[in-house]
Amino acid sequence: MLSAQNLELFLESVPDAMLIVDSGGQIAMTNGRVEELFGYSKSELVGSQVEMLMPAAHRKRHVGFRERYVEAPRARNMASNYELQGVRRSGEQFPVEISLSPVPVGSDILILSAIRDVTERLERERRARANEVELEKLVNVNRFLFSLSHELRTPLNAISGFAATLLMGLSGPLNDEQQDHLKTIEQSAEHLLALINQLLSLMQPEFNSENMIIEKIDGRDAASAVCKMMEREASAKGLSFKLDGPEKPIKLKSSHRMLTQILINLVGNAVKYTDRGDVTVRIRRCGRGDGAAVQFEVTDTGIGIPDEARERLFEMFYRANRDQEKEGTGIGLFISQQLAVRLGGRIEFSSAQGQGSKFTLSLPQKGV
Repeated sequence: MLSAQNLELFLESVPDAMLIVDSGGQIAMTNGRVEELFGYSKSELVGSQVEMLMPAAHRKRHVGFRERYVEAPRARNMASNYELQGVRRSGEQFPVEISLSPVPVGSDILILSAIRDVTERLERERRARANEVELEKLVNVNRFLFSLSHELRTPLNAISGFAATLLMGLSGPLNDEQQDHLKTIEQSAEHLLALINQLLSLMQPEFNSENMIIEKIDGRDAASAVCKMMEREASAKGLSFKLDGPEKPIKLKSSHRMLTQILINLVGNAVKYTDRGDVTVRIRRCGRGDGAAVQFEVTDTGIGIPDEARERLFEMFYRANRDQEKEGTGIGLFISQQLAVRLGGRIEFSSAQGQGSKFTLSLPQKGV
């Protein structure tokens, strides 16, 4: 039989927190890991009831469990049908996993307990479950998008085709204003079709390796085209709508289609959630050398974003419930952020509820 000294050396060699409890629930021996885990000194632990390491609400029930265990001792893990909690000296509760082994001593029995803090493991499991939920969402969206892609593309192709036919003058001459309207219709249909294609590609595993068409573009022209698409809706709401930027081109190397899609989402949201006041799109250069960037700022005087919604604003399908009467899918900002990251940039925002918001897209300007 191990001597008390050898038993103590054995406990100290074990990586888990270990303690030995007698049949009456009194702690007889412990190792240094228990002190580290719970914050008590060895002198405070030895001779005290083991229930001191449990939440007060569980102590009475544990006495019954312990008494039944002494009657039929065997090596086992404590019941996993409820969460086990430990309590540190500070009062902080944390999840634990406990294994029990009986140690016969003459006519009596001691209970060897191995205790492990499972906070990190449970957090990993929680994240894994959350990832499974997100994956299921992606699968469902994938099915939904593919089932609707044909129905959505067909009328959009028809709109683009008829607009092109009219612009070619095949149905008769058009005045300048009619041509401008038709060009806007054609551009809007093309961008909506591009959004559908982008959504489909976002759902694919190969999204991150998809080849992008990177070219030299004028950021001012891209923003101007988007503003032209949105100005009619802004005017219908009585909003002051303007584009503010330098007269000279602002060149950058990027994907014209992706940049346009991001700006459509940001400017469209600004107009949608602003009922009075103004929407302003600003373009500017910032930084120098390798840190040079082009910033697109979309500022509005709309209803703003609630504090509780800010951390989740770029999550897929999340809507800030800013206005229940406004239609939306909760994917626009998610897609925009994904595209911005792919282009080497990021979208940031600031907002004051009831006073408006400012979304800033920053893209690198290197290589121009």
